[in-house]
Amino acid sequence: MALTLKIPGIRDFQKAHSLLSALFRAALIFTFSQINSYAADDEYYFDSSLFKGGNFDQAALDKLSRPDAVLPGDYQLDVYMNLRFVGRFKVSVKPGPGGDAPCLSSELVRSIGFKHVKPDTNGTAACRFIADVEPQATTHVSISTFRMDITAPQSLLVSKPRGWIDPAEYDTGANIGFINYLANYYHVSYSETDIRNQDSAWLSLNGGVNLGTWQYRQTGSATWNQQQGGSWQTVRSYIQRPIPAISSQFMAGQLITNGNFFSGLSYSGLNLSTSQAMLPDTQQGYAPVIRGIASTNAKISVRQNGNEIYQTTVPPGAYEITDLSPTSSSGDLLVEVTEADGTIKKFTVPFSAVPESMRPGVYRYNLAAGRTRGMNKNADFGDFIYQRGLTNALTGNGGVRFSEGYASSVLGGVYASAYGALGSDITYSRASLPEGNTLQGWMSRISWSKTFAMSGTTVSLASYRYSTSGYRDLSSILGLRYDSLNDANWLQYASGQRERFDVTLSQNMNSLGNLFVTAATQSYRNGRARDTQYQVGYGKNFARGITLSLAVNRQQVGSYADSGYRETAVSATVSIPLFPDSPRSASLSTTYNRSDTGGSQYQTSLSGALDEQQSATYSVSATHDEQLHQSTLSGSLQDRLPKVSLGMNGSVGKNYWQVSGNAQGAAALHAGGVTLGPYLGDTFGLVEAKGAEGAELFSSPQTRIDGNGYALLPSLTPYRYNSVSLDPAGMKGNAEILDSQKRVVPVSGAVSKIVFQTKTGTAMLITVRTSEGKTIPMGATVMDDSGNPAGIAGQGGQIYVRAEKDRGHFTVEWGDNMRCSIPYSLTSTERGMTLVTLSASCER
Repeated sequence: MALTLKIPGIRDFQKAHSLLSALFRAALIFTFSQINSYAADDEYYFDSSLFKGGNFDQAALDKLSRPDAVLPGDYQLDVYMNLRFVGRFKVSVKPGPGGDAPCLSSELVRSIGFKHVKPDTNGTAACRFIADVEPQATTHVSISTFRMDITAPQSLLVSKPRGWIDPAEYDTGANIGFINYLANYYHVSYSETDIRNQDSAWLSLNGGVNLGTWQYRQTGSATWNQQQGGSWQTVRSYIQRPIPAISSQFMAGQLITNGNFFSGLSYSGLNLSTSQAMLPDTQQGYAPVIRGIASTNAKISVRQNGNEIYQTTVPPGAYEITDLSPTSSSGDLLVEVTEADGTIKKFTVPFSAVPESMRPGVYRYNLAAGRTRGMNKNADFGDFIYQRGLTNALTGNGGVRFSEGYASSVLGGVYASAYGALGSDITYSRASLPEGNTLQGWMSRISWSKTFAMSGTTVSLASYRYSTSGYRDLSSILGLRYDSLNDANWLQYASGQRERFDVTLSQNMNSLGNLFVTAATQSYRNGRARDTQYQVGYGKNFARGITLSLAVNRQQVGSYADSGYRETAVSATVSIPLFPDSPRSASLSTTYNRSDTGGSQYQTSLSGALDEQQSATYSVSATHDEQLHQSTLSGSLQDRLPKVSLGMNGSVGKNYWQVSGNAQGAAALHAGGVTLGPYLGDTFGLVEAKGAEGAELFSSPQTRIDGNGYALLPSLTPYRYNSVSLDPAGMKGNAEILDSQKRVVPVSGAVSKIVFQTKTGTAMLITVRTSEGKTIPMGATVMDDSGNPAGIAGQGGQIYVRAEKDRGHFTVEWGDNMRCSIPYSLTSTERGMTLVTLSASCER
């Protein structure tokens, strides 16, 4: 059968061709959804003869005339469970016993969180209707807002904290190897020294291999200079894997202790610890549990420092709020209970926290064992630390560290009240020395934090005191033992320290700016003078983004001979934004610095973006040093390309000039080949979209699908929903993306493979007539020659389809078993066109 070719006269189809099919459907649905918005509960009958073009499928129009009309197909919908956002899912609308209805995937059913789900009698079904999942639940789809609401009695749902994600959704990722690189080359030339030129280079490599749930990581660096040549150093190497069943992370290799209660150590060994990242946001950090009794269906509102941070509705009876999101470190909570009859009750819950504060019932632990490394004398050791929130007011913690001839223990807690949060712990150590001597002693630590709501003042302070000279941490003991064996005199900084006191104060003065004060002082034994340091700073934001910051710093470093070294430094900076409404915004800033030893320095700098995407940036500055009587000019350029970031820096001053260049990026080896991309985080994504070369990742500008159909997404947040979307604007004209958004929940360290379904082929806009010369009905379904959905008929008998083959046929179906076939054959010229416009006869 012959087809008549029409040359398209509208260039806009080049960008819009991949969206035309969706637009036809959306236009139909939107038209009737707008009419339905006025229809209330009434139903209307639409006469197909009222539409231009005639021969409309009355059955399809009857479907669209219903207030909840949704045509069968796949939709990306925002899903809400009892008005609570669940997530964005791909939902299929299919014919069901009561008409067309949404069919829920197993992923969506899990995310809803029903206590009991009816058994799936058809275990092979890809999705299930809501009545087959929970008979008391209902669904409603609003296609005009792309939203689906699911409603069910709250008693049918599992009680989970806000943000909780079913571990069944965790993605351990693909098997993959990757490496990050950061390279820098530096050259400086002098005019008045014996060595006129100096060159050096540095290369940092860190990467790893993921196999199943196991992850290997290694970090190393290479250095080179003209005088000493080159060398390589392995910084760290280890394996790790998450254990979601106990909310923990296991690691083995070259590790570092966290240093929260005992001194930090580099060691080779094992570590098993709680993974805070696995907890939902509403369970991380500290927040009290709010309890009370409601007389009716009541609204609960919680405010802190005048801001509403939480609101919910509770049924009559006792209630318990356990999922407050972490806020500032202090500021009492004002709880307001509004009953259904209008009665309002208010009460206050004290809220103050220090870093060790934990929610009631939440715990964390850390278990480490191995052999120290990087010391003159290493030793085997073991650590165990446990913390638990006991009540709203009390957190307990304790731990032990042991090694050969050494033992240390810590016990403490945090008490929160209206007077602030007070944390305290006591550490005891006992150690044996080579001469047979024993050292033992105590160290106490106190911390306090409080925000005064009336004035907006926040105060936090900490005091560390070594009560006896015999207290030592493990690293000090290892040093003492080494020096004792080598007849050396060991001098350890911490061993001479007797007392340390820190205080930080911040004051928000609203429109007048912000003020902060920090101070620290520490005293020593053995006659060394006291160290003291304090800083006062002020900052203010003015209109049009102008900022001012001032700081004064004074320090005194004690010595054994006299009161020691003193210095006072002041600085002031003014920053002015230029072209703030332009994507190529810039900032002009000037800084003044003065110190007792360095004299005065002045610096003026200009920085900004060179393109609208802000991928290319620049910075230029001029500095003058009064004490050295010299001025310096410097500048830099940085360009973030799709596969690599390149930079160049240079400066010129009195008797020298300098230039350097840098590059950073990454490469990943996977089953589909090698993919290059930007510098990667520990958890990232491998995006696959075959045939979508040029499509850009919305969340990572400049990152595009390459010719092999892959791209590297630099970073994903572990144990959280990550939505990944593709922008088809830069794609070639012979492909379209069928599902432009995906969602993934990676475990920490995983490389999630995110696959987008695509369809390649020649785009065709066909005006179809039946063999009787009539237009096919609007809303008719179009199938390809493999029986897969290919499109939907629009007004005037037009269909938008994509042909993957040079020749074949499309089948059009409507009404009661009405169908016809459209054969096609594309020439070599047509295959190269962005959009082919045809007129065809549909044979029954």
